[in-house]
Amino acid sequence: MDSTTSRLRKTFRYPPIPRTLIPYQKLWMKKMCTEQENLIKTLHEQNTNLNIQYTRILLALPLVCILPYLSALFAAQTTFLSILSISSLLSTAWMVFVLPAGETGISMLDKLNNTPAKLDGGGVEYPKRVVNSDGPIRQYLPYLNLGLCLLLGVLGKLVRERGDGMWWVLSWLPGAVYVIVVCGKFVMGGVDPGRELEGL
Repeated sequence: MDSTTSRLRKTFRYPPIPRTLIPYQKLWMKKMCTEQENLIKTLHEQNTNLNIQYTRILLALPLVCILPYLSALFAAQTTFLSILSISSLLSTAWMVFVLPAGETGISMLDKLNNTPAKLDGGGVEYPKRVVNSDGPIRQYLPYLNLGLCLLLGVLGKLVRERGDGMWWVLSWLPGAVYVIVVCGKFVMGGVDPGRELEGL
């Protein structure tokens, strides 16, 4: 029985390429490499253009949302809430403007979004998108803004108990805008077809 199985398990070998086809094979391989590089470059350019468009939209969102607070800024009862809300929305706009397209400023999300790329030698390379920040503002402002959004939510609940339902909605607006911006930046960081294809 051993001799039967050993006869059946012969290694398959591809037939050798005729010498007349070797130059064509080299041309074909060169053409395929060039097409692959062009495809990666095109996908990278498309991704960059989409990131620029989405960044502009995400930047306009907090700036437009400041408008309802400007009229309430001069009323004595709502001045403090207006200042906090405008500060939160400006912090969110700063985060969109300063941080790269795929970076949220929250290290846990950025590490989660930082996918490894495979190297030719079989190893794994982690992109250097998550780096130590340039200063304390860039490092701590996203967390302070998150805390400010929660504080506005609590203050909005207190204002609602006093009978002003409109401010309850307006107090949650900076938090909603911040969540939309963070989710948008997280999605932008997760979509990079050029980087994924380069790892192949």
